[in-house]
Amino acid sequence: MKRHLIPASVLSGIIDMAVSQQIGIEDLLSRADIDPALVGSADAFLTIDQFEALLSAIIEASGDPAFGLHYGENNHYHGRSIMVDLVYSAHSWREALIELVKYKDLVIPHAQFQLDFEGDLAVLSYYPGGARLKENQAVYNEIILTRIVAIGRWLNGGEFPLAQVHFTHSQPEYIDEYRRIFDVPVHFNSDLNRIFFEKHSLDNPLPGSLPDFHNRVEQLAEEKLNRLAAGYRITRQVVDYVEKNLSSGGVGIEEVASHLNMTSRTLQRKLKLENTSFAELRDRLRQDMAQEFLRDPSVGIGTVASRLGFSDASTFYHAFKRWEGVSPGEYRKQQLLPDASERGLTPTV
Repeated sequence: MKRHLIPASVLSGIIDMAVSQQIGIEDLLSRADIDPALVGSADAFLTIDQFEALLSAIIEASGDPAFGLHYGENNHYHGRSIMVDLVYSAHSWREALIELVKYKDLVIPHAQFQLDFEGDLAVLSYYPGGARLKENQAVYNEIILTRIVAIGRWLNGGEFPLAQVHFTHSQPEYIDEYRRIFDVPVHFNSDLNRIFFEKHSLDNPLPGSLPDFHNRVEQLAEEKLNRLAAGYRITRQVVDYVEKNLSSGGVGIEEVASHLNMTSRTLQRKLKLENTSFAELRDRLRQDMAQEFLRDPSVGIGTVASRLGFSDASTFYHAFKRWEGVSPGEYRKQQLLPDASERGLTPTV
């Protein structure tokens, strides 16, 4: 289990959308507990909680339940980013997709993509990975798939041989926007988020192909990806150590700092540079692990508390209720309750 961070560069596109709708930026960032100094920062990070809070804030402020679709549709080429330059200068759509998968962490960290073939169709599948949002995963699914389709159309002069689109979430009320944007059958409650398009289009030459420029930009992307990975390094070491040692008791910052051969003050300073703190990392890790353990009915709540390093079940009870708003027992009951709607027929539009 890893701590999930998102490059602060994602703020630029969301801020553009907010400005276009005359939504106050300062208030949005405040509601998501995001430092305004992160705007425009190339090497700073947001936590997954901050990103989700930002999505919730802008959806509420805009009054647009289909924000994910509109953001993906209209914001695929913000600025002249490295990823935009890589994609438009690629030789073919196939090469552009390869670059997307290779350098995805520059814009869509933690997600996974896979390209398969079914008859005459190419199928691009998107997996959220471990950084699944609690309340806005459907919005994030919409952003990702709509943006990819928008990029495909942009690269091909407005034309893109889309065949069908699959989403894992249920059909929303604003179904007409799906019809307008995709203009192909859209399936919901699917096993995977997927885009189907005609396979022959993969090797069609793109009009913006610039091999020499593409090679130079790819080198810059490689360097930026390495810097991004370095930014995760301390967080990953902290999370790995805490996860391995939680069951032995409450792991404190002094213990972790000693393990990493630094003072606790230095560790806090390094974590602050990654826009997080030791207490936040430990709490989020405990929360994620608690959710995982509680989905297994064979693990008693007292055992869960012990595995997470709590002194007793009562302390765990109060911490979990603060995180989730419900008791551990109630959370387990909700998770184990069969959802009949998930076993129903898949709506198609």
